[in-house]
Amino acid sequence: MKPLLLNGPLARFFSLLMVISLAACTSGPSGEAMLRPGPQRLPTLQAQGDLVIATLGGATVTAEPLTEKGLDAYYARRPTLLNPFKTPSKGKGTKGPLAFLLRIRNVGRDRVTFDPGQAWLTDQQDRRSAAFSYDELHSLFSGKGESAKVLRALEETVLTSLLVVPPKLDREGLLIFPPPDPAAKMVILEVGSFYVGPTEQLLLFEFEVRRSP
Repeated sequence: MKPLLLNGPLARFFSLLMVISLAACTSGPSGEAMLRPGPQRLPTLQAQGDLVIATLGGATVTAEPLTEKGLDAYYARRPTLLNPFKTPSKGKGTKGPLAFLLRIRNVGRDRVTFDPGQAWLTDQQDRRSAAFSYDELHSLFSGKGESAKVLRALEETVLTSLLVVPPKLDREGLLIFPPPDPAAKMVILEVGSFYVGPTEQLLLFEFEVRRSP
């Protein structure tokens, strides 16, 4: 029986993880996780301030991690929507979700497609978590007060279903993950199943994890 070989973007992804795992620490402080762009290993990616920008043939993709204040500001720019992740009664030591704002700009002639169900967050110890699906978010928020408004905000802002971006148009939305492990020192946001036309793209956004006191 021949061994199973990984090819394409998936194989390159695991190769990067092996390099990162060798250099990482295993313990970390507590507090809210704040992500900052780290060194980007892929030549198509470049850090710019708090953002990481991928320049592809026919598209640009921007990944921006959002803190709780960043989420507040994001929803404040949309006054008809409430912030479903705002938890004023949150107890000390309780961590909120980890959010990324993903912006996709189609500058080519082919359509761009992305399946949020293939978005993953992986730390230096190879701990992986998937972005929350619509069903998971629905079960978390449907029983809370003002559930209709909460679900509307989730449907309009969180990426959970196949996204299609026609030529010359832009799209943006949130990817929501569980909070990273307390020992995480860095994470890779893998935007999987991302296609420009028929060609799958490798998108691995790298961030360092810092925590507030």
